[in-house]
Amino acid sequence: MGELKELREERANLVNRAKSLANTLYLAGLGAYSKANEKSEELYGHYLSTGAQAYGDEADGKSKLVLASRGLLLSARQLIDEAPRKRQELYENLVAAGKEQRGEKAESSNEFVLAGVGAVSTVREQGQKLLDELISAGEKERA
Repeated sequence: MGELKELREERANLVNRAKSLANTLYLAGLGAYSKANEKSEELYGHYLSTGAQAYGDEADGKSKLVLASRGLLLSARQLIDEAPRKRQELYENLVAAGKEQRGEKAESSNEFVLAGVGAVSTVREQGQKLLDELISAGEKERA
């Protein structure tokens, strides 16, 4: 009979853990939706403003769609222009994170290996931060 009781307790623990994980995922999803909605309004405002600045005095006669489209195009061009610098900066940050992670072994490690180790370390750290942020935003949204 003790074995049956243990199986029931184990099953109950698994069910409770599954419920907890489901709730966590629900909150993270709700938080992601909330943040996406918030960010899309922010971006739309930025694109409108950027488009209006680009058109200058001619902006008054333009529709919001035209202004936002122009702002999006200009923002995309800026991202493309900044991409090589940002890519190099990211690579250097990943190598530095890899060196930190490897400690004394970093001196004997290949730079690409250090970047890989740094990438894994950074993804773990940033992924947990993002999940915590989304859960928190989901809890606020639900309240």
